Amino acid sequence: MSSKSALLLRALIPEKVSLWFSVYLLGLLFFALFRALFLIFHIPLVHNAPAADMAYAFFIGARYDTVTLCIMILPLFLITILPNIRLDSPLFRRTFLIVTTVLFSLFFFALTADIKYFDNFGSRLNFWAIEYADSPAMYFYSIFNITGFWLLISTWIGATVIFYFIIRKVFRILAIRKTEFGGLRVLLSYICYLALLIIGIRGSFGAKPLDWGTAIFSSNQVLNQSALNGIYTLTHSILEARDEGKADYAGDLKPEDIASTWHDVTNMLDIRPDDSLSLAHTVVSSRKIGFRPNLVIVLMESWSGQWVGALGSKLGVTPHFDSLAAHGILFTDFYANGVRTNRGIPATLCSFPSLSGRAIMKRYAANTPFRSMAQVLSDFNYRSIFAYGGDINFDNMEGFLRASGYQEFYAEHDFPGAPELGKWGLADDAVFRKLTDDMPSFPRPFHLAVMTISNHDPYMIPDDRFKLYSNSDPESRQYNVLYYTDWALGQFIDRARRLPLFDSTVFVFVADHCAHQSGKYPLAPGNFHIPLLIYSPKLLGDSGVVISKTGSQVDIIPTLVDLLGLSTTVYSWGRDLLALPADDSGFAVIVGEDRLGLIEPPYFYFDYVNIGKYLYDTRTPNCLEHDILAAHPDTASIMERRLASYIRLAEYLSRGGKKK
Repeated sequence: MSSKSALLLRALIPEKVSLWFSVYLLGLLFFALFRALFLIFHIPLVHNAPAADMAYAFFIGARYDTVTLCIMILPLFLITILPNIRLDSPLFRRTFLIVTTVLFSLFFFALTADIKYFDNFGSRLNFWAIEYADSPAMYFYSIFNITGFWLLISTWIGATVIFYFIIRKVFRILAIRKTEFGGLRVLLSYICYLALLIIGIRGSFGAKPLDWGTAIFSSNQVLNQSALNGIYTLTHSILEARDEGKADYAGDLKPEDIASTWHDVTNMLDIRPDDSLSLAHTVVSSRKIGFRPNLVIVLMESWSGQWVGALGSKLGVTPHFDSLAAHGILFTDFYANGVRTNRGIPATLCSFPSLSGRAIMKRYAANTPFRSMAQVLSDFNYRSIFAYGGDINFDNMEGFLRASGYQEFYAEHDFPGAPELGKWGLADDAVFRKLTDDMPSFPRPFHLAVMTISNHDPYMIPDDRFKLYSNSDPESRQYNVLYYTDWALGQFIDRARRLPLFDSTVFVFVADHCAHQSGKYPLAPGNFHIPLLIYSPKLLGDSGVVISKTGSQVDIIPTLVDLLGLSTTVYSWGRDLLALPADDSGFAVIVGEDRLGLIEPPYFYFDYVNIGKYLYDTRTPNCLEHDILAAHPDTASIMERRLASYIRLAEYLSRGGKKK
């Protein structure tokens, strides 16, 4: 800004207004640059988008940027216009430069992190970004080990330095002399600027303020997401989480709605509960095994279905799993319920679905509307053990599982001498080796749940034996870790096979979630597709069985209860996938924070909360590009109600609600 321009500006408005208006304009410029950087990082997903759509994304983005900037500026402007605050004061100058630089540096850090956050969660910054707040060491470890960290950190630091020098220059120009306006004229200018700030905070001149849906203008998900501002989405998500995720879809049920919602869910699960207060019901198994088999469940970190050979992948990174699948029961249309481990553990071991907001594992006062695998097996004198080669307190893992009936725990310190593969925890093969050494001493029958950890960033392998792909790009590193983890899994079964207890043990292998959620579409079933394998050659037969019914992690407990020949009380949010009628294709509910989906072949119903509802036919190539809701309103209406009832009842009961 030249001195002549500054003099002209000061001839029209007071210098205090000019100062904060300049901050606003400078903020718009930097936010637009970060939006451009976001698009550059994801250019393969937007390169075919029309130029007009890209320009429109920046136009809409300026509105979200305006909301963010006006919220920041309003309190600072109110302080600045106090009568005793002088722009030519050295104290004010230092304070102004420090405060604005620090605030914008924090903004730039958030927007820089937002680029990689999208790669993992398929959305801009939201509440999940702060769920690591109680484990800051792991939070910063993850940040420092992301691919391209130094490029991003340099961008953040560089943007902060450039901002500082520009804002210092602007301040010097605008604070040359005091305004010559009279008191009334200054007051009117202040009032007008305050009015503009308030309008800016609303993001709209109309009766309705700016909301999330405005950013959804294109069929390209990445382009839509680029229009948003990560700081805006983060703060709004935190405010919604303050109400424990009760926004709209998962809100409190009205008394008159509880009965119908409960009825919808019991019909979905095809159960007749024992009472009218929960989904608990009695299961009578027809299987007669004659003894209580041991049960081992292995939750495999980030085992996406797209990488598994038994599910069609040609990468060759899962040969041991594929070999086991040829002699077990493999479920080919199986899904994770959520996108993080703290969703996968409750879904798998407790049959409780993923919900928006704070994970139930971290809600210390949450109700538990389920019976965990450990609680079900306790009726038959099973000893339940959970093993994790990392920090067992991370995400309140031990506290949640101990409250859910698990009696013994293996944590990082219980594997002396085991090598670390990054700060997340120990090498999988070392954990498996210790467990197979100890398994003969476990009281019978036992239930062992193991959470693996090696297939996690920064994707490290023990040695070059597992370097199947020689490239140094992130995908090759991840493939090599998958190859190593699969080898560790094979070693685990080979060692277990030498134990007498092998023939009386059922092994279950399932992922906690998929590795990444980014992509062209806001919610894609493929980003939740995971393997489920039940393996016990002696008890279940050595011939491979393929189950194509649709299911998800919450179906594991009811499926295993019948498979183990147990007759007991089950409180679950899933069904026995091996007992579905021939004409029942199954269903899966998938949740990505404010993106909710119901898969009921051949249809996929998607509700982007507060934005839109969509229906797709999964038999159609590139089905997510063809919304058929308008052509099938009745199907969409039925699926909408089923999805809404399922999510809302789970939320309601977890908050302490009871069906009257």
